[in-house]
Amino acid sequence: MTDLTFNGGLIGIHVGNQQFTMRNLAFNDCVTAILQLWSWGWVYQGLSINSCQTGIDISGVNATDNNQFIGSVTVLDSSITNTAVGVLTAFNSGSLPTTGGTLVLENVVLSKVGTSVKYSGNGATILAGSSGTFTIPGWGQGHKYSPIGGPARFQGSFTPNTRPGSLLSGSKYYTRSKPQYNNLGVGSFKSVRSAGAKGNGVTDDTNALQNVINSATSAGNIVFFDAGTYLVTKTLSIPPGAKLVGESYSVIMSSGSYFNDMSNPKPVVQVGTPGQTGQVEWSDMIVSTQGTQAGAILIEWNLATSGTPSGMWDVHARVGGFSGSNQQTAECQKNPGSTAVNTGCIAAYMTMHVTPSAAGLYLENNWLWTAGELDQDF
Repeated sequence: MTDLTFNGGLIGIHVGNQQFTMRNLAFNDCVTAILQLWSWGWVYQGLSINSCQTGIDISGVNATDNNQFIGSVTVLDSSITNTAVGVLTAFNSGSLPTTGGTLVLENVVLSKVGTSVKYSGNGATILAGSSGTFTIPGWGQGHKYSPIGGPARFQGSFTPNTRPGSLLSGSKYYTRSKPQYNNLGVGSFKSVRSAGAKGNGVTDDTNALQNVINSATSAGNIVFFDAGTYLVTKTLSIPPGAKLVGESYSVIMSSGSYFNDMSNPKPVVQVGTPGQTGQVEWSDMIVSTQGTQAGAILIEWNLATSGTPSGMWDVHARVGGFSGSNQQTAECQKNPGSTAVNTGCIAAYMTMHVTPSAAGLYLENNWLWTAGELDQDF
């Protein structure tokens, strides 16, 4: 979730899940801006909390076993202003589980905040506030890991990570919001379905897609992938200057022998060729494989961009385990204890390759995902 404003109310947002990143959220005049229901790992970046009673409440505890509901919350490059309590926490020296209630505050600016961090148990002040303005460079609680002695519980200030200058805008990490193209008329978009692609998961759409991508980019138009699954049997090339956007996670899905040679892997979607320069914007889509694709590199990014970076927002790589993948239980039943490799279930060679020629790429909310629990998200 990004670029949202919440005005008023008892609770701005009441959220809980496994692992999420939320960026550029503003809360104005809420009683509690964020009430964290539960989490494994949660990152808030670019929060702006203004004139609330409590900024972030992570004090949830299970009444049955006294375990905290919150695993970890990290707050980066944010501000809390004119608010009585910045963070309300249930963490203490004996709280359970031992890794629960982890909190990291890094580069957080507070102004007119009565208590920066408050203990929910007895109302004690853990980190003082101020009537003025000050910055928390680094403060946290939870488990820390050191070369000697293993994990140890801590609560207090720490030296924040060094931030490479190439990743910064001022003192904050560089961010770029997903383009919405809401200021453009319908004539600025070229539908792949209208250009002849079927998107039915059966018809080979390679040529139709390549033609509309090339022609739309040359004309300065945006390629619109209508909702559907677009089968490709050869590499789809994205040239410099292209802008692509999907409708409800449109899917580009590779199939066939071209992508099935592990000794000679081929990209399904190739953004630029080595040495090319320019900018590409790509959002709201999925790249997948169908059946055995032992040589498929789902996304290969070669393009070098200077100035405003190229961007890939809400574009996901997904292999196996979904309807139409031909990589479900019927084909790829797991076999615990066996070391034999079912070569028919090698669904890809690599999810994404950012090559040495690439530069200036901004990634936001991209999941590089297998059907199981082995995934990497940015």
